[in-house]
Amino acid sequence: MPGKLFPLGGPVPEKDVVDREEFLASLQIRLSEGQSIMLAGPRRIGKTSLAYEVLRRLKKQGFYTASIDFFRLSNKRELAISLINACLENRTGVRKTFDALKDRAKTIAGMAKLTVKLEDLEFSLKFLDETNDDTLLDYALDLPEVLAKRDRKSMVVLLDEFQDASRIVDTNIYKKMRSYFQNQENVSYLFLGSKEGMMETLFSNRQEAFYRFATILPIPPISERSWADYITQKFSERNIRINAEIIKEILRKTGGHPHDTMLVCSETYYALLEAEKSDVTPGILRLGYDRALLTLAQVYDEILDELSQRFQVRHILKRIAAGSNVYDKKLNPNETKRIIDFLVSKAIIEKTGRGSYKFTEPMFQEYILREFS
Repeated sequence: MPGKLFPLGGPVPEKDVVDREEFLASLQIRLSEGQSIMLAGPRRIGKTSLAYEVLRRLKKQGFYTASIDFFRLSNKRELAISLINACLENRTGVRKTFDALKDRAKTIAGMAKLTVKLEDLEFSLKFLDETNDDTLLDYALDLPEVLAKRDRKSMVVLLDEFQDASRIVDTNIYKKMRSYFQNQENVSYLFLGSKEGMMETLFSNRQEAFYRFATILPIPPISERSWADYITQKFSERNIRINAEIIKEILRKTGGHPHDTMLVCSETYYALLEAEKSDVTPGILRLGYDRALLTLAQVYDEILDELSQRFQVRHILKRIAAGSNVYDKKLNPNETKRIIDFLVSKAIIEKTGRGSYKFTEPMFQEYILREFS
């Protein structure tokens, strides 16, 4: 049975990374030379796909790699175990070495094989069970450099949703991490974050622990030509015809947003299968788009709930979506300015001219227009 034609829901395979070759090559060179990098941008724009692809290339090049996602962690001990497991996988070949140790403790032979691989790192099941959270975290933060030195390797560590580290520990975690990372000669770090304002502050504010620790790189947009080539090729794999005007309409509706474009194409594909057609028509595209927008409704509702903690945010969003002047008599101009700055900082809108703004995600704009009409 064929897999998903347009991958969704996680990092995409290498063949579905669209138009990022130069950027990936730059990331690979910088990280391999020991430079740490920070990438920030809203969720669903492809940061993680890019990060995993560059880790794959570095691993093929002979590097040790590790990755953890702070969004999935809830406390200090989980952070420590997650980082330890990610590091040790390079030596054991087991995704969760800690769990494997517990499972194999029942069989002497299975336990012995893992123990021999880890004995020089002073790591064991007893160590994990009997060590307090603070000591375990210290061990975890030191492990990338220790492992790299012992095995004569260079290592790259991916820290996804890095701004959430303070949520699962406390704000002092950044000082602790910096104290370890800055002395590691064989490890470089790739920091990702979906909250651009927080990430910019963490790496650009001289009061913050990670000030100037990593190079901040903008993620380049995908060109319309590259999207057109990719979409045409993907549909042709299923003997489906799609013309240039339909592709332009897809990109107009999605703005080339990576996740949204994939989603609209995917829903259009399934609509074609149901209709037993092999040509993408305007009618089929409309159906696919509406289905995609319905799929995104929960995501957009959550974004609106978060944004609406600020007074009158929905009012301003509605006016921008409708193309109206954001300033009106119902709201104090200073309050309007604060809301606009807030929305810009959240990467919901971007300035296009004096008093003029647009949504960074056109499908979110369409959702607001339909929801508040």
